[in-house]
Amino acid sequence: MWNGELLFTLAVFIGSLSLSGWMFWLEKHPRRDLKPRLAPTTLIMLLGGLLALGAGVHLLGLAGIHLPVKTP
Repeated sequence: MWNGELLFTLAVFIGSLSLSGWMFWLEKHPRRDLKPRLAPTTLIMLLGGLLALGAGVHLLGLAGIHLPVKTP
């Protein structure tokens, strides 16, 4: 049940969610000075969310839940 693919996907899912949450917190946290940040927090938050979405779909696929596909 706990194979390497599941553990890796779970780690990516949790890591990308925490990265997106950290970037969201960093965006809402007031700055003490007017220096610009070195990392683009909005872009990193978006990429982390997309990675979490992909990992979540992969976890659902590993659990045996598949979306119905219409064929022409």
